[in-house]
Amino acid sequence: MWRRYLFVLTFAWWMGGLTFYALVVIPTAEHVLGNHRDVGFITQQVTIWLNLSGFVPLLVLLWNLIADWGFARRWFRYGLAGTWALMLVSHFGLFAAHSWVTRILDVPNHRIHDFDGFEARHAVYEGIVTIQWIAALTHAWLALMTWRIRDRSLVSRPFAKSASASASTAEPK
Repeated sequence: MWRRYLFVLTFAWWMGGLTFYALVVIPTAEHVLGNHRDVGFITQQVTIWLNLSGFVPLLVLLWNLIADWGFARRWFRYGLAGTWALMLVSHFGLFAAHSWVTRILDVPNHRIHDFDGFEARHAVYEGIVTIQWIAALTHAWLALMTWRIRDRSLVSRPFAKSASASASTAEPK
């Protein structure tokens, strides 16, 4: 129960926060500030926290993966392990890409040293985020399906035990 609760809570915090930030905060900030460049310097600072916040959910998702490993079907296991590994690799990739993008920024003066280079590097960063986001949503679906399989097996197992126990205690005719 706690494991699943923490899965949902940390997943919603991490991926929900990322999705809300990308779909609502950035466009709203662009509207209020009037340009993409100033928003980009805010985003440069915020994404440090978004990236750091991903480590706790990744640990919780790993805990869930290990705990449900025996209940998952083979392809679900491959999917869960693969999507988790992809999330982890892309997470480290985000730190590397963030540093790579930041190197061509003059953060204190809000200047971009090489705009074309920035655009290319930022596209790489966004691509990694997209890969991680798709892997995370796929992982969550696979985890939910595995929970369903596990719950069904736990419900049917006690019934099977009680039926066999009552059959063995019945008096022979």
